[in-house]
Amino acid sequence: MLDTIERIINNLLLPFLAAVGNWLGSLDFGAMLSEGVYFVFHLSLTHYLLLAAALFTIGLLGVMTRRNLIALIISIELMLNAANINFLAFGQYLGQASGSVMAIFVLALAAAEAAVGLAIGLYLYRRNGTIDVEQGHFLRG
Repeated sequence: MLDTIERIINNLLLPFLAAVGNWLGSLDFGAMLSEGVYFVFHLSLTHYLLLAAALFTIGLLGVMTRRNLIALIISIELMLNAANINFLAFGQYLGQASGSVMAIFVLALAAAEAAVGLAIGLYLYRRNGTIDVEQGHFLRG
């Protein structure tokens, strides 16, 4: 048994590890890192706006199609994060800090929204045994 394991290690594993080591040694990680940094720091405003539009669309579809309160809260958070990306992108594009300030305000709004939404969800669950928003008709004032 030990002889078989030793043959497997010597004939299969060690040559494989040597080949992987040679391949990794041939890679230029410095060039790969500099290309990655160049790509990240040279994205245009359009890239950020497209990302924000995609996130907002996913969030909007979630709000329109889901009935579960937790899924609604997550979808609203996606929409708020899309707004944050827009604020930060335009702030960077214009060279002003106002985008970062607005993003901080939106984060505070998102935290408050999540707290209130989860409190309503807890009340719905205690009253109805479900967090289906269609069952929340009794919340009307």
